[in-house]
Amino acid sequence: MSVSAIFGSRVVLPPSSAAVATKAIAPPQRLAVGGGHGGTGLVIECSSRPQKKGTKHHMKTRPRKTRLSDIRRAPTNYPPLPPLPSEWSLVSDATAAAAPPPQPVQPE
Repeated sequence: MSVSAIFGSRVVLPPSSAAVATKAIAPPQRLAVGGGHGGTGLVIECSSRPQKKGTKHHMKTRPRKTRLSDIRRAPTNYPPLPPLPSEWSLVSDATAAAAPPPQPVQPE
């Protein structure tokens, strides 16, 4: 955030010596809202090279599949799961209320 955006007025800063020696820098674009003659109001500075934020950056720089074997890869087909053992059974609320509680297994 710039000083001019906080205070609502233009602030002139001298350029650094390194910037003057290398090349001329274009001033940022400005948009004044509610300016008037007093110079008060909101001043928005627009960046000449805005950076991508969050998801947009990740989508632009994500790794791409370039090998044909990766591009044409199908999802893995797993064999179906075996049936559950007889000790395991699904119980609904209606069945649990009608049935007596199970007896513990005694070791032999």
